[in-house]
Amino acid sequence: MKKIALYTAIITSFVFGSCSSDDATDTQKPTIILVEPGDHEGFLPGSELHIEGILSDNDGLASYKIEIHGASDGHNHARAVNNYFQYEQSFTLADQPKVYEMKHEIQIPLLQNDAPLTPGHYHVGIFALDKSGNQEQLFVEIYIGDDANEHHHD
Repeated sequence: MKKIALYTAIITSFVFGSCSSDDATDTQKPTIILVEPGDHEGFLPGSELHIEGILSDNDGLASYKIEIHGASDGHNHARAVNNYFQYEQSFTLADQPKVYEMKHEIQIPLLQNDAPLTPGHYHVGIFALDKSGNQEQLFVEIYIGDDANEHHHD
């Protein structure tokens, strides 16, 4: 029920608060609201990571990307080494909607490079690009490991 109310509030505020002229250059970045995963949520290797959220833009969304990588890089979002789980996939939105509900289930592997997955903190990044080229990004940190339930924070 909370999700329905959240979606309704987002769509209502977006539709009534984003009138723009066709003559003006769009400089407004897209908006990203991430419902799942929660910041600092814990996951077991071999489980599924549910990604759910709402992307919106005043003029229309062109694409989005989901990226997951080890957080041991000092927040510079560089490619991690060792056996950290890495995931990256881009999605094109051909009809360029103003509001898009994304839902994905990503399998967290047990092994990476034929070795046990490195447990630890990971960044989940969502990048949204509108049809004018404006980009927004949002990152949350999750924990992946056999002791994931001990790292869960509400």
